[in-house]
Amino acid sequence: MVEITTLSEVTIDGKLSLGATASSKGLFDFYGDDLRAWFHAQRAAHDAIMVGAGTVLLDDPELTVRHAPGPNPLRIVPSSMGRLPLDAKLLNDGHLTVIVVSRAAKEADIEALKSKPNVEVVRCGERRVELPGLMNILDARGIKSMIVEGGSRLLHSLHEARLVHRIVIKHIPVITGSADAPSYMRPDEYSRAFELSKWRLVECFTKSGIAVTIYEPGTART
Repeated sequence: MVEITTLSEVTIDGKLSLGATASSKGLFDFYGDDLRAWFHAQRAAHDAIMVGAGTVLLDDPELTVRHAPGPNPLRIVPSSMGRLPLDAKLLNDGHLTVIVVSRAAKEADIEALKSKPNVEVVRCGERRVELPGLMNILDARGIKSMIVEGGSRLLHSLHEARLVHRIVIKHIPVITGSADAPSYMRPDEYSRAFELSKWRLVECFTKSGIAVTIYEPGTART
């Protein structure tokens, strides 16, 4: 079983970025080196790291460990149609990246991804990436822990599938004032409503003047 920890920056008004098309990296400017080092140590402590296609498009992340000692986790990007910007950093830096596509993805898009250095493409799901099936694939590869820094749609899909074991939130003390900025979770066209889930606060601390809260499930999973 792959244990999933989600790690998010959330503003006072519950947003994941400063605007509808803004990179979430804009929130990094509000905290200092000690929180940044802790954040990268979390990456190093996990076997894999995952973001969605939208995060790759808006943030162009590296998803490597740079501000703390430790190994880089395996990078996982679910992209149902396999349409990612081919100049993205994680497709061109030579570190291993696994792109997960659905069976609806076009062969031309898959071949373009495979042409990149050290990029592997895996199919899982019919019209969208099937996340429980992906966890089985990763478990078979020896991945036991994964940190997810994805956006609102990936977070929604993970919670919908009851795959999250731990939630970490960095509370950024700003109010965006943007009604269109993405909130913590947002469904896509394939999403369905899911039942209330209860979580309990297990840790709370402050770094760089930023509160960090950590939650685990409050009741047994069914």
